[in-house]
Amino acid sequence: MLHVRSRQAPPLAPSLRLRLTGAVMLPLAALVLFFGVVTVLVTHNTEADTVDRVLIGSVRTLSLAYNSPPGERERLVPLAIHLLKRRARPVVHYSVYSGGKAISGDPALLPPADYSPRWDGVTDRHAPATFYNAYREHRLVRGYLDPADAAAVTQAAYLRGGMLHGKPVRITTEIRRAAGEQGLIVIQIADYVDDRAIYVQNFALRVLMVGLAALIVTGVLFWWAIRWGLRPLLDMTRQVEQARHDASPAFRLQAPETAPVEMRPFVAAFNGLMARLDKAADSLRQFTSNASHQMRTPLAVARVQLDVLDRYGPESPQGQAALQDIPHSIDSLEQLLRQLISLARSEDQEGTLLQPFDLSDVAASVTADRAAQAPAHIDISYENESEGTVTAMGEPRLAAELIGNLLDNAIRYNRPGGAVAVHLGRRGGHAFVEIDDTGPGIPAAERERVWERFYRVRGQSQAFGTGLGLPIARALADRLGARVTLADGRTGQGLCAIVEFRAEAA
Repeated sequence: MLHVRSRQAPPLAPSLRLRLTGAVMLPLAALVLFFGVVTVLVTHNTEADTVDRVLIGSVRTLSLAYNSPPGERERLVPLAIHLLKRRARPVVHYSVYSGGKAISGDPALLPPADYSPRWDGVTDRHAPATFYNAYREHRLVRGYLDPADAAAVTQAAYLRGGMLHGKPVRITTEIRRAAGEQGLIVIQIADYVDDRAIYVQNFALRVLMVGLAALIVTGVLFWWAIRWGLRPLLDMTRQVEQARHDASPAFRLQAPETAPVEMRPFVAAFNGLMARLDKAADSLRQFTSNASHQMRTPLAVARVQLDVLDRYGPESPQGQAALQDIPHSIDSLEQLLRQLISLARSEDQEGTLLQPFDLSDVAASVTADRAAQAPAHIDISYENESEGTVTAMGEPRLAAELIGNLLDNAIRYNRPGGAVAVHLGRRGGHAFVEIDDTGPGIPAAERERVWERFYRVRGQSQAFGTGLGLPIARALADRLGARVTLADGRTGQGLCAIVEFRAEAA
């Protein structure tokens, strides 16, 4: 049975513009929501406080009208009720009870359960309503400026909850003796609670609409602002896209003078990276070309010798000469390949851990090893000019490879019966190793060129060299943080290769 596995498309990455918009709009939306909730809560409390103030003020107004003399009461009470119904916040639900009889208003608005027509001597059985006023503080007597108005009040105005016509209401109640009467009357004014809720809901809806409108307008403006702000980045992106389709080694980002200063380090770093890549590509092409040229020479020699063997046979004088020359060609090719690998490995900078090591032990070991392998006509010596151990910063394996490379050059390019001396010591706070030989040396004018790959000094091409020994030595020295230079030999002839290692850290 054949199973077909569908390949899911990779998720779409959000654009930078969308990420920036979201990063700004989400906190802004939370801020708008927070202030909206705070506004609604403040408005709810303010509305409740305002309505309660209106209820208390209204019940006291009506109470004062009933405190008037009987002759004036008949005229003032209707006028007070008329004024209450014509206010900015009209009061339409009220009642006045005397005993168990409603003498005015809505009979359904019943007195409180603890109301009694006769005063039992208890004043303000319920705590009177009070309001905070931060601007003025009038000295009131149980809610009245005139103490005489409060003299007949047995229960100052207070607020309570109740029901009216099956709906919850907020009721304010005041109990007093009417002028000229012995009994107590209860004056009450009520306001439906759902009226307040509807007002708060409508206000909250308006706040929500205003907040959404502000978010939409801000989002649109911010979207266009980001688009304007990211225009230089989009221009550079278009340059990179165009270069990707029409690749050129000389491509560099072009930043206009009006580009933000934050983009200039990026442009400089990008162009620097492209320059290094271009230089590395040129170096690789040149290295490949030189390597292929150098490898062709021993291969061509080996091919010619094989042709001689094929034509004259191995027993002929020509065949015997060819059999002697073929190993030299193979040795040259093997040495070239070995040094190419060594050069590539020496230029790998990753993972090099520099640490203190015994340079005298490394130098002595490498010198002894090369002395055992060197031709008999070359004299090799070793001298430690310092007393005791010489410590340097580096990596022992790479240091041994560096010293061995320079020793191989000194042995290979020496004269018959020559000498190679290895000197070790300290100078100016640095540990050094000098490899001094008595060979033909290198002219001072060419000592800088010999660091180039495959370059060989004229007149020394007869030696089995590849032109890679010194470039490998410099690459190893760079990796170790060391410095390698060339100078005249200590005896006035030959060449002296000097390696200065980093001093041990304190």
